[in-house]
Amino acid sequence: MRFKLLIPVLFLICLFWLKPLQAAEHAVVLLYHHVGEDTPAITSVTPDRFAEHLNYLHKHGFHILPLDELTRKLANRQPLPEKSIAITFDDGYRSVLEHAVPLLKKRNWPFAVFVNPQAIDHRFGAYMNWDELRQVKRAGGAIVNHTMRHDHLVRHLFGESDSAWRERVKADISKAQQRIETETGAAPRLFAYPYGEFDPALKKLLQDMGYTAFAQQSGAVGYLSDPQALPRFPVMGTYAVKELFQQRVNSRPLPLTVLTGDENVLPADQRRPVLALQLGNGDFDKHALNCYLAGKPMHINWLDREKDIFEIQADQPLAAGRSKYTCTVQAKDNHHSYYWYSHLWMLPYSDGSWPKE
Repeated sequence: MRFKLLIPVLFLICLFWLKPLQAAEHAVVLLYHHVGEDTPAITSVTPDRFAEHLNYLHKHGFHILPLDELTRKLANRQPLPEKSIAITFDDGYRSVLEHAVPLLKKRNWPFAVFVNPQAIDHRFGAYMNWDELRQVKRAGGAIVNHTMRHDHLVRHLFGESDSAWRERVKADISKAQQRIETETGAAPRLFAYPYGEFDPALKKLLQDMGYTAFAQQSGAVGYLSDPQALPRFPVMGTYAVKELFQQRVNSRPLPLTVLTGDENVLPADQRRPVLALQLGNGDFDKHALNCYLAGKPMHINWLDREKDIFEIQADQPLAAGRSKYTCTVQAKDNHHSYYWYSHLWMLPYSDGSWPKE
């Protein structure tokens, strides 16, 4: 009798262990730069903090995917494991090899390093050399394209035509890909915009060249994300603290369609741009939507409640450089999870010049 009672229990246990992985339609891509104690604080995370991030991902059952696998599944609308994450590093700093790669290799977790070969070829001190990057690749890291020279790609040279700009930028990207593949072997066509800067013309160029491209505006990626402007969450400086990290890795893409604002490189006299958006459906209360500029709440002007069309505009003129409008709303099924969207603006000084970086 006791044996018969055990059969249903054993059956349920088997079902639990054999249950297939829950599928999802979104993921989060993390962006790091330096991993060190003595590197620039604004673009750094300490080794201890980085280890804390990895421990959190492991403890809470996140699945770490190769970046090319993630982008391929998104493009083909294939299901992703629930709680999928990809880990990326920009620029190829030596601190990544010293402090991050050993921890990732120990867990057998894949990652990607976006490099600009000119810095490597010129042996700039903070950057890994090609031997070290080959070591990174053997440890599970993909070495991928961050341009040859790390220029501000959206900016034209003085008197440069659109066609000349396109050929110059195309040559820079192609040369970087060639150097990477010559030194480290075949590399997927993945690209990260220097400084996270892109505009419609640059996105079109990357599309024509066959690249999937990543920026630096915050947000999760999903089936509806623009494959030439995929968001990544920067994890550095004040954004690396535990609470913000947990919030970001549990985020979801906010389904928004841009109606006005695609032309995101602004003329010098347009310092309060209007962004018009249409909100799609999701597991959230549309009336709980909030939008922000530099952490401060923005007024949401609902143009059509039935069609969920609204616009937002800065109260004060934007400063020269990069700014972002961000909209979020809490998920109904998980109060730790937020739907997230961020929109990039770029603006010169009033005389048409740009901030130095």
